[in-house]
Parts: sequence; structure tokens; C-alpha cells
Amino acid sequence: RDAAKKAFCDKELGVTKEQKEDKTDEIAELHTKEEQAESRAEDIKEEIARLQAELSKLTKSQAVLDRLRAKEKEVFEASKAKLEKGITGIQTAIKTLKDFYSKDDSGSAASSSIISLLEDAESKMNANLSDLVSDEETAVAEYNKI
Repeated sequence: RDAAKKAFCDKELGVTKEQKEDKTDEIAELHTKEEQAESRAEDIKEEIARLQAELSKLTKSQAVLDRLRAKEKEVFEASKAKLEKGITGIQTAIKTLKDFYSKDDSGSAASSSIISLLEDAESKMNANLSDLVSDEETAVAEYNKI
């Protein structure tokens, strides 16, 4: 009977020793995983800090771009208004001269030359206005890509 008890105890001690070793190995694995997770967490914190610094720089750059774009738009609007006012003035002058010279049957070459010059100036101003609007549309499209 003592031999049976001894055999039982030896068997249970072996099982317990094996379970203890398994648990010790499991604890070691968990410690390793914890250290790796802590290392990853530290790397992530550094990455977050770097990204926040970059975001801050981008925000400042965007503010500069916003101010520049607003200034470009302001210049465009002022230039467009001046060109449109000039075109309207030239159109009025052409109409007035045509009306005036149509009443006068002389229809001199000088009147034709003056009207031609004004029509040429109107054409150039319309081309400038078209270019100005096109440049503004391009600038807006480029700004919106940013």
C-alpha cells in the first residue's frame, strides 16, 4: 500500500511539475508579448507625435495658401471689373460714334478709322478678359487640388 501511495504521489508530482513548467513557459510568453506590445505602443506614440508635428506644418501652410488665394481672387475681381467697365465704355463710344456719323451723310474715312480702332481695342480687351477668367479658373482648380 505504501508503494501505491508513493507511485500515486510520484505520478501527481510529475504531472504537477509538468503543469508548473507549462505555466512558467506560458508566463514567459506572455511577458514577451507584453514587452513587444509596450515597444509597439511606444513606437506608435512617437509616430503620433511626428504626424501631429507634420499636421501642424500642413495647417500653417494651408493658412498661407488660403491667404494667397484670397489675394489672387481679390486682384482678379478688381481686374475683371476694370476690364468690364472699359469694354462697356468702348462699346458705348462705338455706338455713340456710329449713331452720330450715321446722321451725318459724310461718313468720312476718319470716322471709320476711329471706329475701327475702338473695335480693335474692344476685341483686345475682350481677349484679355477671357484670358483673365481662364487664368482664374485654372488657379481655382489648382487650389482645390491642394
